[in-house]
Amino acid sequence: MPTDESVWPTLPEVIDAPRLTLRPWRLDDVDDVFTYAQDGEWSRFLRLLPSPYTRSDAEVFLARQLDLDRTTHPSWAITLEETAIGGLNLRLFPRHRLGELGYSVARAHWGQGFCTEAAGAVVDVGFRTIPELNRIRAFADVDNTASQRVMQKLGMTKEGVLRHNRVEGGVFLDEAWWGILRPEWQDAASAPPSPTT
Repeated sequence: MPTDESVWPTLPEVIDAPRLTLRPWRLDDVDDVFTYAQDGEWSRFLRLLPSPYTRSDAEVFLARQLDLDRTTHPSWAITLEETAIGGLNLRLFPRHRLGELGYSVARAHWGQGFCTEAAGAVVDVGFRTIPELNRIRAFADVDNTASQRVMQKLGMTKEGVLRHNRVEGGVFLDEAWWGILRPEWQDAASAPPSPTT
């Protein structure tokens, strides 16, 4: 069983979903990122972000995304008609055969299924591309019910709440952790589509 990340295939740079394209971040995404990231409601559960959020903060974010090693921490801009409306990453831990999913979509695009569509595409590509990948997990602030709904729609199971699992801004935060195992993903992928009503 390979444990060296260099053995794992690299995930595609571009992933097409029905309405979205996931592609590598670019420096010219700065205005899109700045537009949605300065929204205090969007960043409510991202307490470590600077406030107020400036264009310079968006530039730093993009530089960090471009500096990530795609073999262990691929990151994508979620784009709708060429506009970056959010981001998604899958941090890989080959030794433990798992990935950790993170995602966010601009508030102007909430409630339209974009986050679920993008995250679902990455979960599918992750399991299909890396046969050794056995589990994908994600977490959210326990009060972030919208993010947890995305996890549920991805077929993840809520595995527990870690109380006071981290401190941000001097505040202890509880985190809800969710996960999906390869056999669960395979069962869902092979199930016939549910009838619409």
